Amino acid sequence: MTDFLKLYLSKSYEFRTDFEATIFGIHSNSIYFPFIRQTGIKIDTGAHGILIPLKTLGWDPDEIAKFINASISDKSKLSVLHGVESTNSLSNADLRNSDENFIKNYKGLVISTIADDLRIGSLRFKDVPVRVTPYSTGNILLGMDILKDLDTHIGIDKVSGKTILLSTQYENNDNIDYIKNLELHLGYTKNRKSA
Repeated sequence: MTDFLKLYLSKSYEFRTDFEATIFGIHSNSIYFPFIRQTGIKIDTGAHGILIPLKTLGWDPDEIAKFINASISDKSKLSVLHGVESTNSLSNADLRNSDENFIKNYKGLVISTIADDLRIGSLRFKDVPVRVTPYSTGNILLGMDILKDLDTHIGIDKVSGKTILLSTQYENNDNIDYIKNLELHLGYTKNRKSA
C-alpha cells in the first residue's frame, strides 16, 4: 500500500477515491467505481470540511436513530445542511432552539462529531472532526480542513496525458515512492532528505 493518493480526473471532472470511516463505533466504507458516480469520497476544494451522508455509507435507520439520540444532548454540535444538496432556510440558532422531536425528525440536520478512524484512499487519519447528515444522501465530501494539511500537486500526467492529482500527508512528503511519482508524472523535482 502506498502512503499517497494518485488519482485521475474522472469524465465528470472529479477526483474520487475509496473511503472508510469508523464513527460511533460503526465501521463503514464507500468504494469508488469509476462508472458509478455516487460512491467513494469526492475531493471538493469548495467544502470547508468533511461531510458524510450516513445513508451513503449504508447506515441503517436503527443505527442512525441511536446516533441522533446520543448526539442531541449537545446542541452546539447541531447545524443545518446548506448548499447544493439543500434549500433549507432554517438557521443554526433556530434549529438549536427547537424541541427534541423537531430536531430528531428534521431532514436537513447536520451533526458535528469525531471519526475515530478515517481512510481516504491509502491515507489514514485518527480522531478527525467530521460533519454527518443522518437523512440526506449524495456525495461524501473531503474539504479544505484536511486538504490544507496535505502536500498536493495537480497537473497533466506526462505518462498518460490525463489530469492527475498526487497528494500525501506532509510527514510523508519525503517518501521515495511519492517523490518518484512526482518526478515521473509531473516532472516535479523535489529535494530529498539526506540520509
